[in-house]
Amino acid sequence: MQEELTLSYLLEKGLDTVNMIDVRSPSEYICDNIPTSVNIPLLDDKERAEVGTCYVQQGQKEARLLGVDIISPKLPVFIRQIMDVAKDHRMTVAYCWRGGLRSGSTVGLMTLTGINLFRLKGGYKVFRNHVNDFFSNFSDTYSFINLKGPTGSAKTHVLRALEADGLNVLDLEKAAAHKGSSFGDVDEPEYEFVNQKNFETRVWHTFYRHGAGTYLVEGESLRIGRVAIPRLLFGRMNTCINVVADVPLDARIRFTVDNYKPGMYIDDIRRSLDRLKRFIGKSVVDNLSVLLDNKDYETFTKILLESYYDPLYRRSIPENPDYVIRYETIEEGKKQLEQIYMENKTS
Repeated sequence: MQEELTLSYLLEKGLDTVNMIDVRSPSEYICDNIPTSVNIPLLDDKERAEVGTCYVQQGQKEARLLGVDIISPKLPVFIRQIMDVAKDHRMTVAYCWRGGLRSGSTVGLMTLTGINLFRLKGGYKVFRNHVNDFFSNFSDTYSFINLKGPTGSAKTHVLRALEADGLNVLDLEKAAAHKGSSFGDVDEPEYEFVNQKNFETRVWHTFYRHGAGTYLVEGESLRIGRVAIPRLLFGRMNTCINVVADVPLDARIRFTVDNYKPGMYIDDIRRSLDRLKRFIGKSVVDNLSVLLDNKDYETFTKILLESYYDPLYRRSIPENPDYVIRYETIEEGKKQLEQIYMENKTS
């Protein structure tokens, strides 16, 4: 008998305490998956497409037979991969799109080998519904301290330093694989794989791991790269405590050059720069291009901050922030923000 487990049971038990195996195709897994899961596909993308075409053209029976023909030669490797995951003796759970044929077949196969494998009732679809419900009914048990400041204030680095020390941090830029600027996809190799679904899953997972309470977050616009912050979450962020970073221009230039690494990603920066012509004009962009050619990254950054980013920031800065912190190093910013967090956190 194939025993099914509910998502609510697994979430209560803890995703980190079980082995989650996603038997969907690689492209389905990349699009989005249950955090902590590993992908051991029963069918690869091409094979899944072939079975799907057969189903449409010849019917369910022929499609299933084709699936058996495709899978049979791969079974020894497939079974050993699952056995390797399950060897730590933790509860092991397989899932597919709806908790149907692919995960059911996997459980049946593993039963023959003596491996006790469960399947997730409802599959990935029930998990996706859970994430949607979470953001559609965003709980008021989550509160936020927004860190805002002009481009180059090293806000992300300050927050990540605090996260490393154990404070609750919602890292939206990490979830989006984007730095939240016109050059935000530079040095972000995961950016091409990001979509709204897996972005929301990553954000959900942060809340799931840490639970209710106060989170530090960088003040962002609604959109980050190609994704958007869920609206109820975005609204909550903007009704909580605002902290403004006041960082000298020289330090901001230094932080920006260190963060974007123009010497390593010069072509990516040029492509992003070209998109700014309609905002700052062709003559400014041409001048900036010359500075890139001459490897004068500091002057390039100074002009870009003063002519483009700072005017945008001045339109979004809170008129009466709750706190203003002034720093020239990440460590200084970290200490001041940590004090504010300790004064305002809720359990």
